Amino acid sequence: MSDTAKLAKLERETGSCVGGCQSSFKTANAPWVGCNATGGVYSPTCRNVGNYKSYDECKEAGRVTGWRSGETMAYCSSVALAAGWR
Repeated sequence: MSDTAKLAKLERETGSCVGGCQSSFKTANAPWVGCNATGGVYSPTCRNVGNYKSYDECKEAGRVTGWRSGETMAYCSSVALAAGWR
């Protein structure tokens, strides 16, 4: 699948905020939903917004969307820990 097709698929699959959108700021009384990639710190509030089935699938999405490697590692590792991927 081409990178363009992968981007289109990601857009279709991550276009909603079911369970809350990730953001940089807390909204009203709702708990903060997001990831902290600063210094490779793992974040328990990360959401698997792409419904990735594996760490590798998450890393590929990061590559396609242009994330920096440190951001991809921190996000995908946080999601993997929360999802219990093996």
